[in-house]
Amino acid sequence: MLKNILVGVDGSDSAHRAAEVAAGLAAATGANLHIVTAVDEKATAAKDLPPGMTPMSPGERAEAIARQVAESLSFTGTVHASPEPGKPADALVSVAKRVGADLIVVGNRRVQGPGRLLGSVAADVAHHAPCDVYIAKTV
Repeated sequence: MLKNILVGVDGSDSAHRAAEVAAGLAAATGANLHIVTAVDEKATAAKDLPPGMTPMSPGERAEAIARQVAESLSFTGTVHASPEPGKPADALVSVAKRVGADLIVVGNRRVQGPGRLLGSVAADVAHHAPCDVYIAKTV
């Protein structure tokens, strides 16, 4: 029985589709859903905003992405949405260990075609995950 399902999101359509798959799996199994966005600690806040808008830090932006995805899903179970420092694969593996994830769901973006030569989050997670990994077809 799955208790904790983790999915990484980055604001892309592919990641949102992976979150929908994760939510469906969580609903079917009664698992908690953990939505995580990696925080690029080297990124800087946007400076070219319209007057009156305050720039968001990378952490605030990551938290907003995770929260927005959580709110957009039609999942009525327990959802945790949070940012996590580090590169995407490292962040997912770290959170998976911390929450005792039974399954990590990732999208297949960059798993096929020319992107696979550069590596992918899915491949990195699969190599280092402390649990099963589900690669959802999102592209």
